[in-house]
Amino acid sequence: MYHIGVDAGGTKTYAAIMDHDKNILFSIKKGPGNMAINAEKASNNITDAIKACINSKYGGVSQFIVLGIAGIEKGNSKWQLKQYLEKKFKLPALVLNDAELAFYSVLGNQNGILAIAGTGSIFLGKNNSSIKVIGGWGHLLGDEGSAYHLGIQALKILIKEIDQESVQTEFAKTLANEYNILEASRLKEFVYSSSKADIAHISLLIHRLAQTGNKHALNLLENAGCELAKQAFQLVKKLEFKSSIKIGLKGSLLEKNEIVREYFKMKLKEYSADISFLLNNDPVVIGALDAWKSNMPECE
Repeated sequence: MYHIGVDAGGTKTYAAIMDHDKNILFSIKKGPGNMAINAEKASNNITDAIKACINSKYGGVSQFIVLGIAGIEKGNSKWQLKQYLEKKFKLPALVLNDAELAFYSVLGNQNGILAIAGTGSIFLGKNNSSIKVIGGWGHLLGDEGSAYHLGIQALKILIKEIDQESVQTEFAKTLANEYNILEASRLKEFVYSSSKADIAHISLLIHRLAQTGNKHALNLLENAGCELAKQAFQLVKKLEFKSSIKIGLKGSLLEKNEIVREYFKMKLKEYSADISFLLNNDPVVIGALDAWKSNMPECE
């Protein structure tokens, strides 16, 4: 069962053709695919990525397309894009948001929760027919525990020291020197001219400092792990799991930052001992087949 999977997010669109064993046979990257930011540009990048797949030597035997797209919940974008793609490529299409496809890539058709913590944060859980979401509010309203939130918390430490006219701690000095923000005016300029990704990038510096034992950095990462755990357990309670709980991990903070990940797991184990964790670094598109089987059973 050859099929096409598409993972379209804020920075890139990744599409691949896979076989029934989820082996990737062909893949391509295009530009941003977040429909909420620039629908026309995103739609063009998604279309170009699918076209490249279909024009590959495996494209002619592909049977369906599954897409996970950031910002697709806006208005009736999901239905419009589905209609457009099915007409253009003459293949049935299943359009999901990016978190849903990520869920299937880690948990398949199992019950459980997917915790995603990268630039932002969101938690998606499934218990049989019940599907619920916590988070995903964006950097202005939420995203506690995310890389962006970490960056802002780090800058607040620096702000406090600048206000006291005494940047003395190793943490604040390192942050100020790294980004050339030694003065209040420069700090304001940096924050208000930087993208979300730029602010989130500060989390890498925090991680490096934490690995040297810096207390400020370690405290920030511990708080991030605990914030993420609180949200995950809130979803555990909402879904009313009666047996063991599987929690999948996605996003740079949970996949690549071992300190945040361990605090996250440790805090959740305090809430419930009957929790297991799933971590894989596979591309999100490998969730396409399970997503199709779960949502389109009549087409199997």
